[in-house]
This record gives sequence, C-alpha cells and structure tokens, in this order.
Amino acid sequence: MIPNLIGAMCAITWHIFDNQPELYGLVTLQGIFTFLGNSTLAIATIAIYKRTESYE
Repeated sequence: MIPNLIGAMCAITWHIFDNQPELYGLVTLQGIFTFLGNSTLAIATIAIYKRTESYE
C-alpha cells in the first residue's frame, strides 16, 4: 500500500508543477481517487485480517 501512495504522490506533485492551469481539476480528481482507492485497500486489509482465525 505504501508504494502505491508514494507513486501517487510523485505523480500528483509532477502534475501540479508541469501541467497547464486548466488541468488542475483533473489533478485534484486524481488525488481524490487515489485517496479513495488507498482507503478502500486499507479497509479491505483490516476486514480480511479480522476474519482470519488464529490457531494459537
């Protein structure tokens, strides 16, 4: 999950400084979807972890 977050932050930062001002809305949208995707991944990971049975 962390490599996805780091890659997304690099891409968003690059887009902010290299794109035309008209595309800032798309950069914001990309950031929102990245956050949503990573949050969903974290929630799924927690749900899977809680459902696993311990054999200790």
